[in-house]
Amino acid sequence: MSDARNRSSINSEKVTLRKAINKRLRTLDTEQKQNASTTISNKLIKLIKDDSSILCFSPIQSEPNIRPAIQHWLRSNFRVYLPKVEGDHIQSYTINENDNLINSSMGILEPDPFNSIKISPVEIDFILVPGIGFTRDGKRLGRGGGFYDKYLEKTLPQTLKIGVAFSLQIIDTMRKENHDVPVDLLITD
Repeated sequence: MSDARNRSSINSEKVTLRKAINKRLRTLDTEQKQNASTTISNKLIKLIKDDSSILCFSPIQSEPNIRPAIQHWLRSNFRVYLPKVEGDHIQSYTINENDNLINSSMGILEPDPFNSIKISPVEIDFILVPGIGFTRDGKRLGRGGGFYDKYLEKTLPQTLKIGVAFSLQIIDTMRKENHDVPVDLLITD
């Protein structure tokens, strides 16, 4: 199979997987999401307990609400960052408890670049990575823009990349493309 046809086949599979997982996500009610999110936040807090630098994410409706973990780390004086999409890349910026976040064009809360400091990916110890789906061996199905893959390529080898998802987002298998960057660890409910 030619490279172009293989990429097209993988992309087609990813589209189908995204639809199937999004359909599963719609079956979670508010209480189930809240309980699962609490479990995930607690696991993250237990995992990342030493003073560290952490790139988190602002959860959207279909993602685990990790805000309790973010607030814990901020209160504990961790160096906490959030991503901001700039062009076709992610940049990471500092946040603190008093920061005013702004809504991006995609409706995601992001740091205000005028009130935050941009941080290089090599300065981060842990990266919490959202996704539509994950395999147990760390393959990640994102939203299709490649933002996280490009960012993760720039991190140091010792940076721990942690996939964060509801357990129903775990899939058995998925083919990956050359640019797909896997996560090192997966945290679910």
